[in-house]
Amino acid sequence: MLFRTQSLVFLVLFVLLLSPITSAYTEVEVSPVQTPNGAVLFIADGMSAPFVYPELTPYALDGSPLERARLEAIPEISKESAKVLELRVPQTFTEGGHSVLVTGNTGADSELVSFRDASVFDVLHEQGYLCIGVMEKGDSWSICAEHDAILRDEKNSISKMEPTLESYEHNPGPSKVPSGLLELMEEKAAGAPGYVSSKEAGERYSGYNRWGIDTAYALVEYMAREYPAQKYLLTVNVGAVDMSGHYRGNYGYLDCIESLDSDLMPLYELCKGNNIAFILTADHGMAFPTDDSRGGHQGEKYSVSDEAQLVPLIVRAPDVESGLIKGEFGQEDAALTLLGILNVPGKPRFTDGEQIVLKSYVNLEVKLPGEGSVELLKAGKPIASPKNDNEFLFLGLEPDFTYTVKATFEGENGQEEKEEELFLETDSVIEFRDLELKPGADDGSGIESATASDAQMGRSSGAGSNGIFGVSFGQLIGYFLIGLINLTGLVVIAKILKKP
Repeated sequence: MLFRTQSLVFLVLFVLLLSPITSAYTEVEVSPVQTPNGAVLFIADGMSAPFVYPELTPYALDGSPLERARLEAIPEISKESAKVLELRVPQTFTEGGHSVLVTGNTGADSELVSFRDASVFDVLHEQGYLCIGVMEKGDSWSICAEHDAILRDEKNSISKMEPTLESYEHNPGPSKVPSGLLELMEEKAAGAPGYVSSKEAGERYSGYNRWGIDTAYALVEYMAREYPAQKYLLTVNVGAVDMSGHYRGNYGYLDCIESLDSDLMPLYELCKGNNIAFILTADHGMAFPTDDSRGGHQGEKYSVSDEAQLVPLIVRAPDVESGLIKGEFGQEDAALTLLGILNVPGKPRFTDGEQIVLKSYVNLEVKLPGEGSVELLKAGKPIASPKNDNEFLFLGLEPDFTYTVKATFEGENGQEEKEEELFLETDSVIEFRDLELKPGADDGSGIESATASDAQMGRSSGAGSNGIFGVSFGQLIGYFLIGLINLTGLVVIAKILKKP
């Protein structure tokens, strides 16, 4: 019996050790970098930058100046963060704003979010990230389906708050969402009605936001304690600021922003203490016709205003340089900026935004069609020469500089050597192709659109040169053999268990 048990344990361990693991690229730190353990993307629904930035002044549609929110936490957070002064949204309504944020596409809608490789969630899943959501608004069907687990308030009701838990499978095999995390999310959902039970209207609105903040705090705390090595993106939307603007007028709107501000610091400090990037933004703003009036953001007279279009973007993370970022940026730039903060290569498939470089360095991913080596040169001098992989990530490169990439790899016609120069302004991806180019590729260099400008366009959206679904033939054979070994192991285990 003891021998049988030991054999069973050995076989189980053997199967686990041989189970497929998400393939990773070879990382090379050209200069030291600090990669966050994850990120909290905090979306304050309807919060307009002119009402929270001291550098801006809010105006009513009739031209009269309006009062700005009196804040304490957000200004303190800004001192340690990069604060983008002008981030303008292309769509001034909730579904559009959230879709643009996660896809980087100015015309994005819920359907576009659902397309293959269209969102930051798709890019992060590919790199082994867990995607968690706590969303009171902006929880469209497609955004929900992009998460591994999400709490959503489907009714968007202050008086009848009933958040529910949904989970989705994004990888083969058992779900990677920890059962303890799901239990915690269920617990927080059950406690939600108590946050909006007050008879005082202002406190109900503030409590609605507070539930989202407290729930996010509990999830970050849980992950730090139980799964510190698991990287994740936690997307949080609190919806009461938007609803206050619509139903309580500009003074109720300010009151709700100020209450949110007073609740925000513990979550920020928790993220900071656990190496979690913290990003504060909004899906759209809010405009008011006159002083002491109800607001809007989607109607024609509202949507053209700065108050409806300008939203905050405040980013605190390791290696992000604090200070005011001037210039004109769009909400579509947030997706690539988020990935850049996390040192994650690649980009959503349909993005038309650009990365806002908030660090003193940029990164470069090099993809080969087969196993090989890459030599990276700066001013003609080699600075890194990794080998024996088909994907390489060079971290900590000096921006605004020309680099030479020399690649040697096994192609369809034997060993091939390719070379390309590119000027790096942002995080970029360069993909070398085999000799046989696809229609529309360039004129025989063996590289498909691997110039400096096109390299910044990121990952190929299809199978490309890596075979079916981006996997090489050799990898397919490897996965087949691993699956065969796993199946054999399970059969042996079953036979052992059947023996008397």
